[in-house]
Amino acid sequence: MSYEEVMNLIKGKKPDIDIETLTFFANYFFVAIKKGVIPKKVNLESLIENALIYASKIEFYDENHRIYKEYGKDVKGLRDPDEKTIFIRKSLEEPLREITVYHELHHAVQTNPENNEVGINQESNVGRLIMEAQTQYFAEEVYKEIHNVEFEEREIPSENLRMASGGMVLSKLHNYEMYDNLLTKIGIVLEVPKDFFVSINYLWKDSQGLKLLEEKYENAKSKYQLPYDFNRFLLYYDYAYCVDLLAYKDNPDKQIILSGGTTKKYEIYPNQGLPLSLKSQSYNLSQMDACCFLKLAENGGNYKDFARYIINNEKRNLAMQYISVFEEEASSKPSNEIPHSI
Repeated sequence: MSYEEVMNLIKGKKPDIDIETLTFFANYFFVAIKKGVIPKKVNLESLIENALIYASKIEFYDENHRIYKEYGKDVKGLRDPDEKTIFIRKSLEEPLREITVYHELHHAVQTNPENNEVGINQESNVGRLIMEAQTQYFAEEVYKEIHNVEFEEREIPSENLRMASGGMVLSKLHNYEMYDNLLTKIGIVLEVPKDFFVSINYLWKDSQGLKLLEEKYENAKSKYQLPYDFNRFLLYYDYAYCVDLLAYKDNPDKQIILSGGTTKKYEIYPNQGLPLSLKSQSYNLSQMDACCFLKLAENGGNYKDFARYIINNEKRNLAMQYISVFEEEASSKPSNEIPHSI
């Protein structure tokens, strides 16, 4: 489908749509079609209609706007379903400003109009980090495709991202870099591209997307002998999401988390509450990185690429040392040895 055909399809659904909003819509859907991320069982026109329910207008606001006064200077953008408007903070620098438009539009398209829940998150927080990470990933993919640019991968000190110090986050993105780092590693373990996560978040009906994700995980769990069940595997990542969220938005526990303290228990999943802290977030992610690296190495997985994205500096350096040693041994003689601890 051509770009002009996409524009005409959108205008057919909303003849009075303004040209700026139409352009953002057309950019988004043209790239989604081109990249093939919309599942065959999902109707394109229904997605356009769905987006218009939540986002029939894009508005850039300044510090005098009610959104700024209500949510503060840190919020980059949000959707207001009552006004059917996506609000984007005008002071954001490009390319983040335009990327944030696509981020919020992606959320709108992947929202279930029956209950206003987004993507695979229809009943709980299960997979919440994956949902948010794929949203930012795809928003930046749209920008890259439309503007014909590439973004370089960056090394970001963990403490620069509302995380505990002592780590490094590797990502190409301009926002949610930690989420992207974690999604990259989940993709390596599950042996799927990031577009897979985009696609399953369109499949909210009957939790089809979540079921496909669990199926992929069960295959990987068996292949690499991972010790965690599906919910436990995702819990560590969704815990990281919840800590980051509470450290970002205004709430009574924001400063507790940012100052290194521990909050009361929060219900991450139904009937599963955990206190939140940067220290526990760092520990959980470090344990997951170490476990996945070792299991991939033991069972023929892509542990070399995985190692690059290990966040904890010490564990990443150890993993790289192991890789160097085994490559050296493999070049001199056959060896089945694998690392047993990092």
